[in-house]
Amino acid sequence: MNKKTNLIQPPLSEIVANELKRRIWEGEIEFGDRLMEPDLSANLGVSRSSLREALQLLEHEGLVVSAPRRGTFVNKFEKKDLKEIYEARLLIEVYAFEKAVQNIKEEDIKELESKVQRMKESIQGGKWDEILNLDLEFHAYVVNLCNNATMIKFYNLILVQIRTFLSRLSRHYPNLESLYEEHKEMLEAIKTRDEKVVKEKVIEHIQDAGMRLFGEK
Repeated sequence: MNKKTNLIQPPLSEIVANELKRRIWEGEIEFGDRLMEPDLSANLGVSRSSLREALQLLEHEGLVVSAPRRGTFVNKFEKKDLKEIYEARLLIEVYAFEKAVQNIKEEDIKELESKVQRMKESIQGGKWDEILNLDLEFHAYVVNLCNNATMIKFYNLILVQIRTFLSRLSRHYPNLESLYEEHKEMLEAIKTRDEKVVKEKVIEHIQDAGMRLFGEK
């Protein structure tokens, strides 16, 4: 008797939201652009109701904003927004990384090593979007080891905005190898399980990315 495999598909609104994120991250849709529902629903091959549900998800994540009688727009993300998100990221990650090193196991180290190795391979292949996804996967994995559910929840709320800002980082990294080296150094710091060493590396990494985005480097 053949066994049936049940594949759980995400809701259509989530699939549409992820496609819109991809287009924004890859620059197909720019910051501040108006999202025209008739055009998008036709282009994506989905109903207007499914599209609206997707836009509501993106609005909850801070990626788009709705203006009464004007429509829905991709967030412009002014410099002030960028600084606020990076300040929040710094506060959360410094705390979470310090706590995580108290709980980290060898299997976690191996998982992080795998992510860093895959990052190196993606850099060699010039796969910028894959590099950014691995970048955030690395950070999110460590944050999830901090054993603070509230802190993890706060972090997840800003993850999409962090990823959105990082999508504009490629123009500020003439040498992608340096991004790999930064994560390799963070991993080596984590292996020491020394909270002070880890804290210094995390601050250095996040501040460096922030300075590049702010045009200060």
